[in-house]
Amino acid sequence: MIKNFIPEGVSDLNNDEYEKIRSVEDKLTAVFREDGYRQIMTPTFEYYDLFADDTIFSDTDEIYKLTDKSGKLMVLRPDATIPIARMAATHYKESDSDLKLMYVTTVFRSADFRAGEKREFKQAGIEYFGSDTADTDVSVIETAVRALKTIVGSDMQAEIGDAGYFNGLLEAMSGYGVLEEKSVQAEIRELTESKNIPGLRQFATEHDVPEQIREVMLSLPLLYGKPQDILPKAEKLALNDTMRKAVQNIREICSGIAEKECISVDMGLINRLEYYSGMIFKIYLKKTGVIVGSGGRYDKLMKKFGRDIPAVGFGLNVDMLVESQKESGESEAEKPLMIALGKGRLADITFQKFEEAGIHFPDYSKESRKLIFDDETGKFRIIFVKAVDVGIYVEKGACDVGVIGKDTLMESRSDVFEMMDLGYGKCIFAVAALKGFQYDRIKKLRVATKYPGVAKRYFESFGRSIEVTKINGSVELAPIVGLSDVIVDIVETGNTLRENGLEVVEKVADISARFIVNRASLKTKQRQVDEIIEALKR
Repeated sequence: MIKNFIPEGVSDLNNDEYEKIRSVEDKLTAVFREDGYRQIMTPTFEYYDLFADDTIFSDTDEIYKLTDKSGKLMVLRPDATIPIARMAATHYKESDSDLKLMYVTTVFRSADFRAGEKREFKQAGIEYFGSDTADTDVSVIETAVRALKTIVGSDMQAEIGDAGYFNGLLEAMSGYGVLEEKSVQAEIRELTESKNIPGLRQFATEHDVPEQIREVMLSLPLLYGKPQDILPKAEKLALNDTMRKAVQNIREICSGIAEKECISVDMGLINRLEYYSGMIFKIYLKKTGVIVGSGGRYDKLMKKFGRDIPAVGFGLNVDMLVESQKESGESEAEKPLMIALGKGRLADITFQKFEEAGIHFPDYSKESRKLIFDDETGKFRIIFVKAVDVGIYVEKGACDVGVIGKDTLMESRSDVFEMMDLGYGKCIFAVAALKGFQYDRIKKLRVATKYPGVAKRYFESFGRSIEVTKINGSVELAPIVGLSDVIVDIVETGNTLRENGLEVVEKVADISARFIVNRASLKTKQRQVDEIIEALKR
């Protein structure tokens, strides 16, 4: 008998669910057509080589791959923009007029099921080829705003940045040796995009970054808010004409948009894909904090297909928009700030800091079995979750902020803003082994750890082949009983290692408590987030 199971990350749609999706698609495409866009469709299958360049698609591990009969490597479409750019470059070579295309298509990507992600989702969007003016950027953003308003009304915010501002920072680093290396600049890009201020500070110290560049690096993640407040600061920090031009471009775009109440800026908004060349934007819902769309100018991508054509566009996640229609109630700004904590020493110290800063939770006690506590003002709410789940709760928007050990954050790699190193819960990530252990460069290294992701990434950085065994209990036992050669674990005093005949072989990273923020909550609850940050700083 065939079992009625389907793969994780996909779902059947009943008639009602399908009609809701079609309704959202119809509303979006009606606006696209009104603005002069013509619908097209690209193949579900594409050649892998189309996405193999890491400046075009950031993570080929996310792609579903397969081979055809001739052995050629193919993929299920992991992105809508790249195939349409390929199509425009090859099928519209002789066109001198602007080209305005729209689409509704299915995108396929590897999913984190623990975080509730899907293997496939519907995406609708537009691509505008042939014009590189600020007016064109304005028209694309306004199309996105008008289309979304037919679905969610005023429950949306468009956040605008310019890739040129960050690119100008990289230009300023030319002539500084190691700062010119592509891998180093990729690290800066990732740290800036995730607003990892502790990581940027550590990077600046380790690489002896000149003071003027250091100031801009550390300020860039915080350049977000109302255009009239942020753009003068960004202009003052600009190190060259590239950065100043980016500020002027955003100023022109913001002044041209009619519905200014929907618009904010973030000069630290950058895309991990290097082909974005100018304006970039994201759109999120204010009630849920969910990012439902993104887009920008990608002139550099067209050059990779042999065509020097300006291009700009966006994509909207149809599935998320359907889900958003189920949400109701007060806006995010009206709700208490949800703070995720894992019970234990980090939570105890965090509560103490809140008390010292005048934020009191009168019902809280260590002995209580309650999981939710409100402060006396109703502005803040503590949610107790498992320590390993703090990152997921914040990433998915169930909580706005959280306190998490850097070790747990490194393992989960949660997609959050890492805003502060809180300075407590200090220890190190280390490789440890029985005293006298020496690496055998021929044998595959056997590693036992509670942190398989961290262990794999650490040893892979040296090109070392390893065999990882996940251990949930006392990992120190593994080398003693011959289960592994080494362990990767957090070490505070080293007493447990010494008492069991082990010693630290290598330090992997310094660990401490980190303050993390949901990407949308940083903007929708900026005042409350800032208040908590100031409390923790004190």
